This record gives sequence, structure tokens and C-alpha cells, in this order.
Amino acid sequence: MTPSPASPDEIRKIVGDVDDTVISDIMRTGATEGEVLEAFLWTASDEELGNEVARLPHGAVGAVVEILRAQEPEPDE
Repeated sequence: MTPSPASPDEIRKIVGDVDDTVISDIMRTGATEGEVLEAFLWTASDEELGNEVARLPHGAVGAVVEILRAQEPEPDE
């Protein structure tokens, strides 16, 4: 059985309080709850996870990573 895409409540439970537009963008990827969690861990890990597993996120996970990274504040230079 194919897992269902994550619901708005599941997404918010993982990523926290984000704008409805972000929720909609994530839902459009069709990512499952597990994929949203993996993407969130990628963004929270500052790419350390990539160094450990020697691969970059792709598919729905990669799409969600890009959405979440776009929400991060720009670092002060």
C-alpha cells in the first residue's frame, strides 16, 4: 500500500508553525509524513546528514528541503 501524502496537521507537527502558503507548497509535492520529516531533518542538520549518508535529498524530500530552506532567514554578513 502506498503511503498517503502528509496532511496539514502532520506537516505542522513536524515543521512547526509556518504560513499556510508553505503548507500548501509542501502538500503540492505529494510528500508523505516520513518524507516531510526527512526533509525537516536535512534543514535542521545544516547538511551534516548529507555528509554522513553521502547523498543529497531528491524527489519529494528534495522539493520539501528547498521549500523549507526558502523560509530560513538570511544570515547576517
